[in-house]
Amino acid sequence: MNMLKKVIMIAFIGVLFWPLSCRGEIKIAVVAPKSGEYRDWGNELIRGAEMAMVEVNHNGGVQGKKLELISIDDACSDNLAVSTAEMLSIGLENKPSLVVGPYCSNAFEAVSKVYSKAKIFQIVPITLNYRDADKEHNGMIKMVGFKEQASRDFFKVYNQHFAGRRVALVFAGSGGGFSAVQDEFRKYGKSSLLRQYSFSDYADIDELARTIYHAGEDVIVAMGSPKKIAKLIRDVAKLNDRAVFFTSKYAVSDSFFEYAGDSLDKVYFVALPSFEDDPAFAEALVKLRLRGIEPEGLNVYGYAAVKMWVELAEKAGTTEYDALAAQVRKGDFQTSWGKAFFNNGNVKEPVRYKFYQYKNGEYIQTGF
Repeated sequence: MNMLKKVIMIAFIGVLFWPLSCRGEIKIAVVAPKSGEYRDWGNELIRGAEMAMVEVNHNGGVQGKKLELISIDDACSDNLAVSTAEMLSIGLENKPSLVVGPYCSNAFEAVSKVYSKAKIFQIVPITLNYRDADKEHNGMIKMVGFKEQASRDFFKVYNQHFAGRRVALVFAGSGGGFSAVQDEFRKYGKSSLLRQYSFSDYADIDELARTIYHAGEDVIVAMGSPKKIAKLIRDVAKLNDRAVFFTSKYAVSDSFFEYAGDSLDKVYFVALPSFEDDPAFAEALVKLRLRGIEPEGLNVYGYAAVKMWVELAEKAGTTEYDALAAQVRKGDFQTSWGKAFFNNGNVKEPVRYKFYQYKNGEYIQTGF
């Protein structure tokens, strides 16, 4: 991107949300998709952060100062994510003390360098790559949700329950999106069982479903809009009663269940584990439920990110960046959220994904 385009983009972002940043004493920014195919996930993160802000302010704020939340739509665009980081880093009075995000991590290293140089504390809640997890910056906390771990957990389930069956990887757009899954199958000499499809390459979903059926692929992993995934599941299920389907629990919505109809029996939803039965999460769970938040979606990660930073600030006795960064670097760094959420790139003990089915209006964890 040339300099003129970058200046224009930064100015445009500023017009969109800069007025919001003039009211709070301590600014917190959440950078997540509010538009596009990942908007539901981004909005869940934002809602969780908002609930944490309301709770903290109700209890007197941080060191007597109120929090002000800015939510920024980066649309999962690399250029927009970097430009957003550059915009947030300029100025003194309006610079946020904390950035939660970005959710989409393709430009992770470039974004994190900007925040580190500007001394803006950063908490990345989810969807990092392992290679990103290994990169450290002062004043940065990484939580959970490594993409490669989801792929490893899927391959394990596939190998134990569906070994030898052909797999269709279906994605939105033209850039693919299953490189981690492909890497896992390639590692074990099974890449010939995979074939990728894009929704955009077919006139309609009926044609895509027929293509998958005639190719003999009856394990379907789909990512994209809820309506498209649901219709694909319904159409393939009509052609092949042996087919099984995997998609992200975070990608579905009410429209998904409306369009999927009666085709949910063989659909498995991949998600990070619920903390409903985690004793370390019991007190927080009660608070969240009183505020209408269930520990199922990404809202709990947005909530936990803000609360983790607040607790860190209370422990350090300041919101000053260098002091918080030093606190994190201490070997004894702990918060009450640590056991459930904190993973900071320690890939030796990753949080593992779980597999759910949707029955009688609720998600039930499978025996996988």
